Amino acid sequence: MHKSISRSHYYAVDLIRIIAACLVVFYHFSSFVNSMTGELAFPFLSPFAHVGDVGVEIFFVISGLVIAMSAENARGLQGALKFIHLRALRILPALWISSLIGFAVLSLAGESVPSLVIRLLKTATLSPIGPYIDGVVWSLVVEAVFYTTVGITIIAAARISLEMLAKMICAASTVYLVVWTAAFLTNEQLYELLSRFPSKVFLLRYGVFFALGMLLWSGMRGRLSAPTRGTLLLAGIMCIVEIVTYRELRWGAGIAAASIWIAAISFTVVGIVHADAIEGRLQDRERKIIRYLGSYSYPLYLNHYTFGAFILQSLLNVFQPASQLSTAALFIVSAGAVLMIAAFVASAEKLAARPFRLRPSAQLEQPARISAPVSVPEGLQ
Repeated sequence: MHKSISRSHYYAVDLIRIIAACLVVFYHFSSFVNSMTGELAFPFLSPFAHVGDVGVEIFFVISGLVIAMSAENARGLQGALKFIHLRALRILPALWISSLIGFAVLSLAGESVPSLVIRLLKTATLSPIGPYIDGVVWSLVVEAVFYTTVGITIIAAARISLEMLAKMICAASTVYLVVWTAAFLTNEQLYELLSRFPSKVFLLRYGVFFALGMLLWSGMRGRLSAPTRGTLLLAGIMCIVEIVTYRELRWGAGIAAASIWIAAISFTVVGIVHADAIEGRLQDRERKIIRYLGSYSYPLYLNHYTFGAFILQSLLNVFQPASQLSTAALFIVSAGAVLMIAAFVASAEKLAARPFRLRPSAQLEQPARISAPVSVPEGLQ
């Protein structure tokens, strides 16, 4: 593929990020229970109950793509340190602020403060051993392991390229997923063992998603050899296997979830390849809105679960919905509170990160030109 991949920002990535975040929000809200009645608080969200979490698999592919984009010219220890610094600035300030919010609401809910302190520390440090302040933090731990692996590869860039790393991750993850799928079909005890958190932390279960994103970027840069194209195809197939396996056989929702995932990744690729045309059609106001939504997706992801559940139960203590209309009103108020706290975190984390940002001269070197300049958007760093 030799099409121009240019512009300073990829708006398709922003749009897919906010869509993926909303999928996860609806997924978790669909499971919230009215503590007074024991029934689902928002039954109208049931269509998302078994497919909304595919937003996480979308995030992992986007992460692999963006990391390959931003780190492809980084070399040596200095390049690795700059890479890790930029990733830490992207992840940690919002995580810490959101963790404090989660700590506060869980304290108000009556949970043990000493145990919450331990959970807070584990969350703040992205410890591979939980529990955490918020249930979504596990995915950030997986991301952190991926970033660390890429950082080590940058140091060893003379011997291991990012493309080679993607192949290695894909190979290990593929072997795991074959065994995992076979165990799901034949041995429930082995399946439960293989599904434990270490398989996620060590990039076994979700490694193919990161690998796919990295290889997609190489493909869009016109750098894929025939064997690498085969690896790209294998990664895509195994991603679908992971998405479909337990969702389809347990809930009959695997095909629907895979369809959403395929549509999202396809939209992202097309949006990057045709970035010039897309940006040319957008007005300045539209560009600003889409950029904001892209950066807003992360605080929304961090704050919808623990904070959202707390707000919902607080509202239910004073108001019990008696009709579909009142249930919809309860959802609007609960979701509105989540949107507002996410907006607060989106603003606060920028202020918190500002003193630690690198000078422009110290940023990672940008990718070389392909027909037109390519740069890493601020929102993708």
